[in-house]
Amino acid sequence: MVADDDDVVPFQVLGPDEQPVEPVARFLADFVARGNQPTSVRSYAYALLRWWRWLEAVRVGWDRATSAEVRDLVLWLAQARKPAMSAAPLNGAVNVVTGKPYPGSGYGPRTVRHSNAVLHTFYEYWIDRGEGPLVNPVQRAHSGAAPRPNRHHNPLEPFRPEGRLRYNPKIPKASPRAMPDQRWAELFGRLTSNRDRALLALAVSNGARARVASTKVVCDRLGDGRGIV
Repeated sequence: MVADDDDVVPFQVLGPDEQPVEPVARFLADFVARGNQPTSVRSYAYALLRWWRWLEAVRVGWDRATSAEVRDLVLWLAQARKPAMSAAPLNGAVNVVTGKPYPGSGYGPRTVRHSNAVLHTFYEYWIDRGEGPLVNPVQRAHSGAAPRPNRHHNPLEPFRPEGRLRYNPKIPKASPRAMPDQRWAELFGRLTSNRDRALLALAVSNGARARVASTKVVCDRLGDGRGIV
């Protein structure tokens, strides 16, 4: 995969000939046109790069892939190790300060679910254009006890997706993370004004999840004691 800051599509997936893979390039161009952020384009491009490498390994064309290839990829991800994470902490290791788990050396359930979601969207794009396979290889799983999907469907309206994606692993419930009182006292003690302390207390107590860029600005201003003006 290559990044190009000067192009409309910021990321491209390259094939063995060092040229952009045409089906992926056309999909990413449409993905960008829908208003998605560069971080999302990068995430989708990496998932499709992994899929293309998998199809090359099993010698199956992208437009001939079935749910069997998706199933085998999910099984492989469950036991595979990331190539650049050989020195990473073992799965389950937790940061003693923040209480947040380390990424680990393997592919977690969220990565597998994201991969399935990306592939499902990719094939839906090509099926809608009439240039891909007849059936999406990333299918939805329906329980036998559940009613038939779209049983009262209006033929004049599009079908609604129902049911989770097949082969999606379950995400284990995470324990709520908490910061010790001593750490809170140290953090507030480093602030230089009551205004900064009030701002931090407000940001923490309301439970809002700020964007990364906004959080960085706040932290920078708190760090030099200027606060928010």
